[in-house]
Amino acid sequence: RSELLKDNFEEILQTIYSSPLKDYDIWLDFGTLLGYYRENDFISHDLDMDFGIIIPDYQRFIEDEQYLLERGFSRTKEFYYNEQLVELSYSFKGLNVDLIVYDKKGETISSDTIFFMINALGVPTRHEVYHYELPFSQLQVANFKNVDVKIPENTRDYISHLYGADFETPNTNYNWKENPIYKQGDAKLARVVLKK
Repeated sequence: RSELLKDNFEEILQTIYSSPLKDYDIWLDFGTLLGYYRENDFISHDLDMDFGIIIPDYQRFIEDEQYLLERGFSRTKEFYYNEQLVELSYSFKGLNVDLIVYDKKGETISSDTIFFMINALGVPTRHEVYHYELPFSQLQVANFKNVDVKIPENTRDYISHLYGADFETPNTNYNWKENPIYKQGDAKLARVVLKK
């Protein structure tokens, strides 16, 4: 998958930021943001791409998402917590691209990460959910791989909350569950929808 990332990274950036979604609050997130900040590149052992997004109007988003679907993206998973959309997963040429949906209140954004297993019938089961909050003021434009992308204005602080104060030292054994920002939620309220 790291080869898939290498082959498609720039095309995905260009597609996202030439789509109508460029007018949303949509930014590089998780490993994609860490790669931008620390390596000025993708992280060689990363397996997917992550973007944070705030979706004020879901019906408008559905219309704007068509741009991606017409250019090779296909929606593969939807994640809900307490019936609120918290993440959308797409496949692009076999590579996973995640849009993490955040809620913003004041200088903080929050979301919920949901993990699950697949049973013998192919149905999501054994969910785990973790709520987290991050400091977030506003976004700024940055040039990455010759594409104007958006990143949090407080990128260093943002990444240090996600990965710890020592994030500038690569750590292939990072265990996110040990990070105290993640608070376990009620798994009964988690729902994952697999798309065909």
